[in-house]
Amino acid sequence: MDQMRQSNDRDEFITIIGASMAEINAEYHAQGLADRDFSIVHKIGRHRFTRVGGGASEHMFDGQSMIAATFTRSRRN
Repeated sequence: MDQMRQSNDRDEFITIIGASMAEINAEYHAQGLADRDFSIVHKIGRHRFTRVGGGASEHMFDGQSMIAATFTRSRRN
């Protein structure tokens, strides 16, 4: 964890998950993220998602891999 960039509590993250890059792009623009100074955190790629909580886990999206893109902006104040 020491090698990972540490974010501060002023950073804000939004992850968009979709079946295609076109869907993610459309949602990025629909939410006005560019106008709100959000930029991509890391490369975009296929992921499988698992939700955990209360000692149980659940494969999301029926276990299918989805494309995920995470965007961030740093709040100055």
